[in-house]
Amino acid sequence: MEVTGRVRRVGNSLSVVIPAEKAKAEKITEGDIVQIELQKKVRIEDLFGSLKSPKSSQKAKEEARSGWGE
Repeated sequence: MEVTGRVRRVGNSLSVVIPAEKAKAEKITEGDIVQIELQKKVRIEDLFGSLKSPKSSQKAKEEARSGWGE
């Protein structure tokens, strides 16, 4: 089962919460020993940065739509 979660600080440690519906589906209860595989998800913004355009989004839409009805 694949679960995506946000890492949170708990004291000096880090934790990931297992959503209740996933825990119930896998019959995981408090105190159970589980094995997890970690893989950091990469955000697209982290790879390329936020894209900035000199044009407003409205102006870009208007330019893209010009000529549609012709």
